[in-house]
Amino acid sequence: MKDSKFLRALNLQPNTTPPVWFMRQAGRYLPEYQKIRKNYSNFLDMCKQPKTCAELALQPIDRFGLDASILFSDILTIPDALDLGLAFHEGEGPKFSNPISHPQDIKKLPSFDVNNLNYVFKAVEETRSQLPQDIPLIGFCGSPWTLAAYSIEGGGSKDFHKTKTFLREHPDELQDFLQILSNACYEYLRQQVLSGVSALQIFDSWADLLSDAELEKFSLKYTRMLCKLLKEDPLTASIPIILFEKSPNNKVENIIFDEITCISLYWKEDIESISKNFKDLFAIQGNLDPKVLLESDELILEETQRICTIMKDYPGFIFNLGHGITPNIDPEKVQVMIDAIRQ
Repeated sequence: MKDSKFLRALNLQPNTTPPVWFMRQAGRYLPEYQKIRKNYSNFLDMCKQPKTCAELALQPIDRFGLDASILFSDILTIPDALDLGLAFHEGEGPKFSNPISHPQDIKKLPSFDVNNLNYVFKAVEETRSQLPQDIPLIGFCGSPWTLAAYSIEGGGSKDFHKTKTFLREHPDELQDFLQILSNACYEYLRQQVLSGVSALQIFDSWADLLSDAELEKFSLKYTRMLCKLLKEDPLTASIPIILFEKSPNNKVENIIFDEITCISLYWKEDIESISKNFKDLFAIQGNLDPKVLLESDELILEETQRICTIMKDYPGFIFNLGHGITPNIDPEKVQVMIDAIRQ
């Protein structure tokens, strides 16, 4: 691992070429993924098969020679372990049969038992055993706010009306729930580290639902709490933490905090101006718009090299997309981008 470009970047050490990996790098855009996915009617059933998860995590490593792998799992494993009845069926997003609809539902939640997610930790071990020794494995979780939003809404949504109503009518009980989720995320990430991950990423996928004041009160407060728990634990204190905030209603400069190692930028963020403020302080990951991968090879080359040029003197730069790869992307276009990064 000492020669890992990815870990060097997280340690703010220079690289001759930037390390590269992608959010959702294992997924529906790959034909080899689709071949395995068709064997499972429920996506969550697939996530509970450690050998399958390892195979899926290695597919983009084998195809593209990326500089880091990420655990193949889902951010909603914790709500599932809290008996909220999660399922993913073909052609649908996540659905909860037992969502948080009333404040008393929070009081009725079972105590979180990290052992209920043992299949995730076995997937970490299986993936780590199959990865090349110099390729780090990233573990992850959803932010407490993102997990709460899904758990209250009962699934994905365009406007998260139920969640916003619950926040407005029951803010104290929501904060109780966020505390429960923060502690669960800590135990969950700690066990991932025990099982073999080398870095952690926290996905605040619904940061954009919140106003500036709400973002601080219902999201960042609990993400900081989670990171503080990790940094105070001798087992996880040295593990790098990457934070991804999706389109937050506040400047990134006001969001970042000492316990994180790296900020992963949404594609709308101005990487040039942000990098001027964070040089020698934080690693930066990002942030090509995934939609660029639907364009011509020439435009992909131009936009990729534009970011690389801006960041060429930034110790701690990791090339990534500013969101996950979407299912309509041609893998050949991904290869064009990778070639542009490494030129």
